[in-house]
Amino acid sequence: MEKFTSKDKQIFDDMKQCIKDLGLKILDEKTDDNILSGFSTFEYPGYNMGIIFSYTPSANIAEVLLRYADLPAEKLPILYELLNHINNNLALNHFHIDPETGILVLRSGLYVTGYFLNKEAFKMLLGQDLGIGHTFMPLIAKLIGTDQTPQSIMDEFYANKDTMPPEFLGPDGKVKIPKVTKELPFIIEVSADMPAFPSHTHGLTELGMPEFLIDHLAFGANGNGGRINASYDYFIKPENAGKLDAIKNGETVKLTINDLKPDAKPEPHVYCYRRVYPEFEMVKHAYNIDDPKDIDAKMWFVQIYVDGDDFALTDDYYKGGIKF
Repeated sequence: MEKFTSKDKQIFDDMKQCIKDLGLKILDEKTDDNILSGFSTFEYPGYNMGIIFSYTPSANIAEVLLRYADLPAEKLPILYELLNHINNNLALNHFHIDPETGILVLRSGLYVTGYFLNKEAFKMLLGQDLGIGHTFMPLIAKLIGTDQTPQSIMDEFYANKDTMPPEFLGPDGKVKIPKVTKELPFIIEVSADMPAFPSHTHGLTELGMPEFLIDHLAFGANGNGGRINASYDYFIKPENAGKLDAIKNGETVKLTINDLKPDAKPEPHVYCYRRVYPEFEMVKHAYNIDDPKDIDAKMWFVQIYVDGDDFALTDDYYKGGIKF
């Protein structure tokens, strides 16, 4: 049996605190096979699931397993087919059936560097898991409880998913066209579908400013739009021009919500601003750039990301569209 160090215990304590911060109760803890693990539950309307969180010191992996159900053996062949469809919509997480127990789980994890767990990244990962479960578990339940085929279930899912959310529609039921106003002389384009493109601006180049981009999954359409607007309000102030110049020259500037909006409710996130280039997959995907040489020479781009979200800094994350 491995002897756990103070670092191991601290990381696991941080994981437990994240669970509590999300309003979940820890029902059990155990040490088994050199792994520190705990158990919680979460209830959706009509069904619930178990949450198993663990830390493996030998691999430096903080892992989350959301256990959904014991599955009827006769449904397993078509369930594998459905899970293949579902997993194609996911990037950092995946559904998995344990070959020995037949238990269905959603599996995800993050690599721990240094002495402490990145608690915000871990909570975001767990929040994504809960959202993924809420999105896809009804499809699995439909497969188990009906005679529908995996393909017909996915066809229905895509048809409903591709329906424009009501917040993007005007009173006449048609898509609202973004308008440039005196207060906000640019537009923000957000994705209404998955896989998604990054939330991004159009029109700031004409003001001598960079175009801003942010991961679609960071805060959702409305949350991203609010943070882009707040960033514009901050950097347009003459006293902050030096920070924009620093970003243009290759520095990463970090701000809190209270830097952006002094009267805002404090939050734990730290917002990072870094210059990115047309060759970066995020920029190419947002602005449909085939050849970086073809863009306006005056255009330059700033990525907004949450400190610790290193996955959002990679080309691979944006290839083929942003996925859960």
